Amino acid sequence: MRRHLWIGVLFALICLYYAFRGISLSDLGSVLLRARPWPILIAVTIYLFGYYLRSERWAILMRPIRPLSASVLFWPLIIGFFANNILPLRMGELVRAHISGTKFKISRTASLGTILLERICDTLSFLTTFLVASLFYPFPRYMEKGAWLLGGACVVVIITLILIRMHELAFHRILDRTPLSTNWKARIRETTGQIIHSTSGITQPRFVVEALLLSLVIWVIEGTILYLIASAFLVDLKYAGAFFFLFALGLSVTLPQAPGYVGTYELFGVTALSLLGIPKAQGLPVVLAIHGIQFILITFLGIFGLWKEGLSFKSLTSTSETN
Repeated sequence: MRRHLWIGVLFALICLYYAFRGISLSDLGSVLLRARPWPILIAVTIYLFGYYLRSERWAILMRPIRPLSASVLFWPLIIGFFANNILPLRMGELVRAHISGTKFKISRTASLGTILLERICDTLSFLTTFLVASLFYPFPRYMEKGAWLLGGACVVVIITLILIRMHELAFHRILDRTPLSTNWKARIRETTGQIIHSTSGITQPRFVVEALLLSLVIWVIEGTILYLIASAFLVDLKYAGAFFFLFALGLSVTLPQAPGYVGTYELFGVTALSLLGIPKAQGLPVVLAIHGIQFILITFLGIFGLWKEGLSFKSLTSTSETN
């Protein structure tokens, strides 16, 4: 993991260089200090509500495994997002699966399966915002390619999950004919069974519709937050443009990166705003404010969540290294 961390840090430094190139730090600080507080306070409020909706969605996806309320899932979810802030390569997903598996006495593999479904819902909703925004703004070619790549990967995962679920017995027969040891066959059968069980909601229309509707609301909230924070700096960002901006920021977190998405977030953000006609001197303070608010809020909640769940910072790193 250390090698991946250094690669992410190097990539982040390169992105930060290009994001800040030509910017006066004193002018940047002055702009940040002049931000209007009310749009930011409203944005923070709905941002917190968005995380509650994420826990509601996770509760829906958990139902095939174990019925759990959104309230008990909220802190493991927050801790997972907090771990993404301090660990590289989105290790927070593994941390969340470990914490929820231990706390609720379920398999970590099964818990990870529900997080996989969550990411599928996010990707589909994310691409929906892309399609809507593309009606108002022409996307650069590389963003369009990124959208199609994400969409294609999502379709492949969905089809694979459905086929495995439909042909589980056939898979077991093929597995039995392989030269693998009995021990390995049992492990594979147990792991695939847990994944199939945890992702069974993908074949149940009720779960799919509820989770997708919540995902769409969550992404509308995310776009609204960007619009509100831009308005706090008196930046002329149209509401539809906020979803163009959102799509670019969403792509930024899919790249190799340092903890907290530092660097890639800033570079993709100022690039998207410049494509909307907003100069870097105006756009960078907006991007920094958005990133800073998200980072500080999740860090504060994550630390409180660790205390509430009786966990430590060391437990996060040990979890990521053993998964």
